[in-house]
Amino acid sequence: MYNTPWRDKEWFTKQFIYIGKSIHELSIELGMDWSSLERWRQIHGLPKHSEKEKIIEEYGLDVFENIVRRKKKRYSLSNRMKAEMMYKGKSYEDIYGLERAQEIKNKISVSNKNVKRSDEFKESLSKKQRGKNNSNWKGGFYSSQVYEHIDRLSVKEYVLDTWNRYIVIEKDYTCECCGVRSITCNGHHLLSFTKIFHAICFYLDQRNCLDTMSVISEMHQFHKENFREIYQCLCSPCHRNIHRQENYYTRMEQESRLIYLLEPYFSNPEPSLKEERAMYAALFFKEGAETIEITLSRSE
Repeated sequence: MYNTPWRDKEWFTKQFIYIGKSIHELSIELGMDWSSLERWRQIHGLPKHSEKEKIIEEYGLDVFENIVRRKKKRYSLSNRMKAEMMYKGKSYEDIYGLERAQEIKNKISVSNKNVKRSDEFKESLSKKQRGKNNSNWKGGFYSSQVYEHIDRLSVKEYVLDTWNRYIVIEKDYTCECCGVRSITCNGHHLLSFTKIFHAICFYLDQRNCLDTMSVISEMHQFHKENFREIYQCLCSPCHRNIHRQENYYTRMEQESRLIYLLEPYFSNPEPSLKEERAMYAALFFKEGAETIEITLSRSE
């Protein structure tokens, strides 16, 4: 009986009725064909999950409601996984085609027109999309709270404006993607500003000299040494296009070729910081740079 628990009516009733597992779930857990388990359900005389009246009459309303909750949760998880596999990284146009996509967008626009949301509704919606519930969640590593005492807006203003103008002038206002010469050209980071910012903040923090001016100075130095590699001059249409959702993996591929430029900021720490550095570097290099191995060989 130990190796064939499905023969025990008490065990089968507990798993199928009270816990609410489906025949399919049990077949996966036990490693056997679902038709065999269905036959044993009939042998034990247990009602199907769809037979609402029988379950309520024999086992109670609470048992049936538990089965329904479990079924909804199972279907929700299954549908979410299928949707992620089929639709992640795709636009409405890719999924439905141009005409159908435009119809959907128009319906969404009309349904939201002149609709006023209460502050409570907005706050509730915001909470549902924060942290792990957000589709862009990356584990919390790039949270704005990591170095909250650094004036990030000032860093972007004093660094990006300078080097955006510099790369555009050097490339003579010519888009490197389509070749169009336009005054609207601007700089595009092939290696994201966020990754550079956090690497430099980590580096300065380990040396107890982390402040906004130090970050600005170090950012300027990094851009001065590497701007031709990390920057690209693009016109406005090409710049918007590269930041579209369907081009996400293209951007990640570009970053994976340049992420090695940040490795010095995780090298040669103090002996007491080796373990922390290894953990932090592993998190940092995980996304977009799976092929790069981070070791402590340089610091040992």
